[in-house]
Amino acid sequence: MSVKYKLVVKKNLGNDKKDIPEKKYAQIVSGDFVGFDEFVEEVGDSSGVGSAVVKAVLDRMNVILVRHLQHGRRVTVGELGTFRFTIGSSGVTDEKSFDTNLIREPKVRFFPGKALRTIKSQVSFEKLSEKKDEENGGGDRPEIE
Repeated sequence: MSVKYKLVVKKNLGNDKKDIPEKKYAQIVSGDFVGFDEFVEEVGDSSGVGSAVVKAVLDRMNVILVRHLQHGRRVTVGELGTFRFTIGSSGVTDEKSFDTNLIREPKVRFFPGKALRTIKSQVSFEKLSEKKDEENGGGDRPEIE
């Protein structure tokens, strides 16, 4: 399988932007959405436990992950990867002027584990064909008569 992409026109932010104001860039075309229930059922089927057990474990994992992140800890979830908070703040000229209200809302950062990092280098890409569906009026817009 390959990851599908299409070319989209975007503003050129490179050094040649004066000569070439727009360029075409690759953009992923997402495939089918895998919902939580489908994902849980597939994990359950391939691991020998029921989907209810998988749901319970994932729910508990979420609770524990939140608890540790709230204490400023980094949490490694096996080969899946590591979660941690990152923060930013407004700057001050001297330390006495700093107040915690200057800290922006934390963001959760995820660093993929080895399996997810490895698969990134193994991905192949396929350009999505731009064929129009002639039977249905040639596109995704309704035909107005």
